[in-house]
Amino acid sequence: MRNIVAIISLLLFTSSILAQFSPGKLSNAHKDLEGLNNCTKCHEVGASISEARCLDCHKALNKRIKANKGFHVSKKVKGKSCISCHSEHHGRKFDALHFDEDNFDHALTGYKLEGAHAKVDCRECHKPDFISDKKLKKNKKTFLGLATECLSCHEDYHQGTLAESCLDCHTMKTFEKAPRFDHNDTKFPLKGAHNDVSCIDCHKMTKRNGKKFQVFNGLEFSKCTDCHKDPHENKFGQNCKECHNEKSWHILNIGKEFDHNKTGYPLEGKHEEVDCKECHTNGYKENLSYTFCTDCHDDYHEGDFVDSSGSVTDCIECHDVFHSFTWSNYGIVEHQDSEYPLTGAHEAVSCLDCHKPDNQEKWNFTIEDQSCISCHDNIHEGYLDEEFLPNNDCEKCHNTSSWGQIEFDHDQTDYTLDNAHLEVDCRECHFKKEKDAKGNYIQEFAKNETTCVSCHEDIHQGQFEKLGENKCDRCHSTERDWKVPNFDHQESDFPLEGKHAEISCTECHKPIRKYLPQQVILYEITPFECRDCHGT
Repeated sequence: MRNIVAIISLLLFTSSILAQFSPGKLSNAHKDLEGLNNCTKCHEVGASISEARCLDCHKALNKRIKANKGFHVSKKVKGKSCISCHSEHHGRKFDALHFDEDNFDHALTGYKLEGAHAKVDCRECHKPDFISDKKLKKNKKTFLGLATECLSCHEDYHQGTLAESCLDCHTMKTFEKAPRFDHNDTKFPLKGAHNDVSCIDCHKMTKRNGKKFQVFNGLEFSKCTDCHKDPHENKFGQNCKECHNEKSWHILNIGKEFDHNKTGYPLEGKHEEVDCKECHTNGYKENLSYTFCTDCHDDYHEGDFVDSSGSVTDCIECHDVFHSFTWSNYGIVEHQDSEYPLTGAHEAVSCLDCHKPDNQEKWNFTIEDQSCISCHDNIHEGYLDEEFLPNNDCEKCHNTSSWGQIEFDHDQTDYTLDNAHLEVDCRECHFKKEKDAKGNYIQEFAKNETTCVSCHEDIHQGQFEKLGENKCDRCHSTERDWKVPNFDHQESDFPLEGKHAEISCTECHKPIRKYLPQQVILYEITPFECRDCHGT
């Protein structure tokens, strides 16, 4: 009993002494250790602070030191006592950590801050939200408990679709780019124009767990149509590389081996020689219309050929793909079914003469004026009355067999032709030797004189003028020999009687030179006494 009292007295004495020598209150972090009864939790009796006792309490730190990790095993700290940096008994508000955040070298922790990390405030990373240890999570001031994996702090943008090793693709400068990623290391190396395509064009946005992210994993790229729309609607199969390459969709590997029959438009004749770009001017995605030739070719004839419905007749009616456009299968047989069948000499005329006269630039097949003078010169212009040439209809006199064959019915006029007059060429009567200003012979068809002497020379030199006009037929006829079957001497002023009726006309009617310059036969004998012929 005495011994127990002695021990208690000793302890009370010791406590009294220690209380008198206490350096001050502990900080808020260690306030639970305040009091003489707790001194030995940190201090050894008769010794300074025990490093081992500090680490017995700070287990997380102790664990890192034992693993040779973190700031406390760096060359700057290793071998130092805890109290050299973290002193105590300076009052409740004293910061025992004594940590200079502005000048702290984070590389000493084993995790060097790089890129964007170097600009981030310490507490942006060192906060309870990123600490997995439940005890450390309660300590809002701790700098322990963080992991070095990106996803321990950053949200997994890829939502578990890629590996957690972010730094395989990204750097610490920015997450928006992936400079460490090499697409050539994937199953789909980028070639040609694929190198210029934005990632988002192939790796589309999707949602998972309510979060948007790009899909980089699980994409199908076994064939081009997994990404690209097939403009050919599977007409050529799914192996696009047979025709296309990665340099450009418009650069084709098409050669003679390409089967154009699969397009629905087989290439034949001249079309086989045409470069693809001549037809596919806007790329090969465009669905060309090839119902009519004019879907590709300009209508050279500018609508000259129109069917009954008003639609332009297709070129294939006359042309084909095996010849040039200057060749046509349209000939005389087809022309006979047209609005203007060819007859006579027209069948032998070259197409050029009518449809491209005078070497004009363009062929003309819409000839609205189909009258003769639309092609032929009207040599009668100004000389024929409308009644003889209605609507410029030359066929009233001429025909297509020969221009010289005239079939005009002269009975329509006031002067009927008979006998030798029927054999005379029209020009003999109706064309003069003089020419007009255009170089054509002057013609007379209207109001022509019908007297014999208007066409024939008066070989009688006016001896019968007293008989009046057109009295030649009193003696002559229109027979070619110019005989005088119509003359009856008995009706003259000197009827023939007796021997006079038997003698030749020339016995009495002799040539004289009275009518110069040439001599003429005298028929007007005055006077005609016997002695005028028989003498005295």
